[in-house]
Amino acid sequence: MGEISNVFTSGANKSRSDKSNASEKLAHLPLFLKHQQPEFEKIFDAVDAMPLDDTHCHLVTDRDAITTPKRFLERISLAGYAFPAYFPDGVYEQWLNSEEATKHELNKKYDIQSKVDAMTYDLSQSIFIKFLTKEMAQFLNCEPSLEAVIEARNAKGRENYWGYVNDLFRDVNLENIIHDTGYMEGVGKAEIDAFEKGIEPCRAHRIARIEAIQEELFGLDITFEEFEARYTTRLVDIMDGDGNFGKKSVGMKSYLLPDIGLIRPLYDRTLAANSWEDLRRSHSVRAKMDREASANVTKDLCRYTFTLTLEECLKRDLPMQIHTGDGEAPYVILRNQDPFFLEEVVRFDKDNMMRMPKIIPLHAGYPSVGKAAWLSHLYPNCYFELSIMTPFVHQSLYERYKQVLEAVPISKVLYASDNYHLPELFWISGRWGKRYLSQALADYVIGGSLTFDEATEAASMILHKNNRALYKLDP
Repeated sequence: MGEISNVFTSGANKSRSDKSNASEKLAHLPLFLKHQQPEFEKIFDAVDAMPLDDTHCHLVTDRDAITTPKRFLERISLAGYAFPAYFPDGVYEQWLNSEEATKHELNKKYDIQSKVDAMTYDLSQSIFIKFLTKEMAQFLNCEPSLEAVIEARNAKGRENYWGYVNDLFRDVNLENIIHDTGYMEGVGKAEIDAFEKGIEPCRAHRIARIEAIQEELFGLDITFEEFEARYTTRLVDIMDGDGNFGKKSVGMKSYLLPDIGLIRPLYDRTLAANSWEDLRRSHSVRAKMDREASANVTKDLCRYTFTLTLEECLKRDLPMQIHTGDGEAPYVILRNQDPFFLEEVVRFDKDNMMRMPKIIPLHAGYPSVGKAAWLSHLYPNCYFELSIMTPFVHQSLYERYKQVLEAVPISKVLYASDNYHLPELFWISGRWGKRYLSQALADYVIGGSLTFDEATEAASMILHKNNRALYKLDP
């Protein structure tokens, strides 16, 4: 890839202490935003200094401390999740981790390199990557090409990778994160502890995933009654003890929606027991089923465990995050992820009454942002979080944030990144989130909908206050 012309004002990365005046803070912004002064400048100056809480994200490890441009593109893109599926099971991972002779033989058989080259080229041609490259070049004080950015990043990784990660966190003032321990890429407690230590003084909190508990139990040759007892015991340990890799969970998460679509709570133990028996009969061949057939085998069992979990969350006033919108194709069924498929969960009817568990549809429902916003508008117990849309929509976040704020009360909007794999997603989400939230709020101030004080209070609620109130975190 050739060098990309820089549309930003040049300048080295500044530490937070060096950003004391507005002109320096605005130096890295696109020109069209700087032309919004003085309203935008005044709001951005206040917002940029605010603490940031990430209500939904995933850990990073040092496995990506040193990378290549192509591998970086794959790891930072949602489309990169699909790479292994374009080859027979296990082949891509073997190719990635093998010596040159084995790679050569695998290339001859499966044409891996040319396919990866074509896919990463397409990724490199996204505006997101071109924009991110310029932003990282400004932060790393290097030329605005992907090759130069990765070279500068790798130099940081060789010197002190966790120091680099910490610099990214400090630059956007991250003070709390809530990370989902259900997606771990095969790592365990030691890697979680290293990550949480590496990002201090940012405070790390954990949320557990229903599916992770199920994975521990689905392969066991036990009765349904024993499965139910073990599931409940494990769940209570996660919620009340130290069952989430040595810590208590501040909430729970479900990945059920992309598997089955509409979720109806299920209390019928007979249906759940029948589904357990279906799982026992098909367990040895389930991995070879297509994704819909596999999900149908356990549909009632998963609805039952979901319902048990949500009941326990309701007892403890713990939030439930639910994967909505987005989707890591080809492993999920994209058409199942409509936010309106969560209505029965949000209602959680019993005895002719809606019982109001705290429900957080994830990923802004993207691309169905309006539906997720309207669900949160209608139901007081349904919240709205901003991840995946933040950062991947980049400049259009301005319009999307306004779309959300048209419908959702400010008190229910939660900042999040859904960071995965690479720490730069934490950083660019925070940078763009603050920038384009400021732009949206400036419009409301210019139009007379909000005063300056109301706008900055709205930003502080979205960026950290709402998260701390919902999860009962220390201020």
